[in-house]
Amino acid sequence: MRLLLISLLAFGYVTASGIGPLPWKWPSKVIAALLVLFVSLKFVWYRSVGGSFFAPVLPRSVHLGMEALYGALIVLVFLLLCKDLLSVVCWLARRCGLGWSLPFTTGTRNLGLILLAICLGAQGTWQAVRVPDVRTVDLVVPRLPASLDGTTLVQLTDLHVGPLQRQAWLRRVVDRVNALKPDIVVLTGDLVDIPSSRAREVTPLGELQARYGVFAVLGNHEYYAGAWGWMRTFDELGLNLLHNEHRIVQLAEGQLVLAGLADYAASRFDEQAPDLHSALDGAPEEIVRILLVHQPRGVATYSGVDVQLSGHTHGGQMAFLHPLLTHFNGGFVQGVYQVGTVQLYVSPGTGVWGGFACRIGVPSEITRIVLRSPAVTGKDWAAALE
Repeated sequence: MRLLLISLLAFGYVTASGIGPLPWKWPSKVIAALLVLFVSLKFVWYRSVGGSFFAPVLPRSVHLGMEALYGALIVLVFLLLCKDLLSVVCWLARRCGLGWSLPFTTGTRNLGLILLAICLGAQGTWQAVRVPDVRTVDLVVPRLPASLDGTTLVQLTDLHVGPLQRQAWLRRVVDRVNALKPDIVVLTGDLVDIPSSRAREVTPLGELQARYGVFAVLGNHEYYAGAWGWMRTFDELGLNLLHNEHRIVQLAEGQLVLAGLADYAASRFDEQAPDLHSALDGAPEEIVRILLVHQPRGVATYSGVDVQLSGHTHGGQMAFLHPLLTHFNGGFVQGVYQVGTVQLYVSPGTGVWGGFACRIGVPSEITRIVLRSPAVTGKDWAAALE
């Protein structure tokens, strides 16, 4: 309902600010407004064709086209808002005796913004569904012994395997991960948008290779798709699912504690809520602790953890939405954050949700995390926490 309301507000604003001022006859404006209304009702159409608005039953080409048009709608709202704010600035300047005005006629300007939005929507949808590049992130971990300097973890998150990202796409992601020869692979939730009856789509996850294991936690979308069924599937694929629990990972030169939490959505399905105390119960305090949790917003309440790896935010998906997503995710959207003694890395995601498949200025990524020891890098505790 919230998404539908936002979409209808977008329709109203685009109609009033974008279509209304065009120098067209009213029948043409009505047709244009109806097309915008059709796009804004995307979630209604998704529900009506079968499946859900998370994973509609549509031909992939139709789904991609609708996502590109919806992305263009959101971009157009932003462009028109910028145009209207500049118009107000120019009006105020003229009131002060300055001759400021926007370039071009109103019709030319609006038509140009509409065409630009359509191009950006198409490019953003391509960006969202392509196989992502690898991004390397160095994390200096104050308690990491020199013997473990250079330990590599590959993080995959928000794969959202479903109607857009399917088995073939996932296999290419897995091949790219395996080529990195990581020590550990971690999956931080929202891996699927389909029921476990379609588990064949995620079989490539069973081909992930890491020297010391593949570990995973659930995200909110696993609960929407039937968490218990997916937990069994992930176990059959050889993933070490961490559900409010931890593992001591024995590396060649030392040990790490890997802990994982349930997602915040669990309580809505009468499942066990995230419980850090249970997850770390019995974990040796002298060993570096890495926490996997899908949503980053609770990091300020977590203690006894050295590193937290999260996803969920998709990096905001569109650069101009970054402030809004920051507000709804506790201030954490993308990149490295220092929260007390915890280093948090929030990945922008490896895939994208099929209900909003458009990325502009926020590319997806396969994250290669390299753990660094202050004893090797020369950074002390204070420097590492700056």
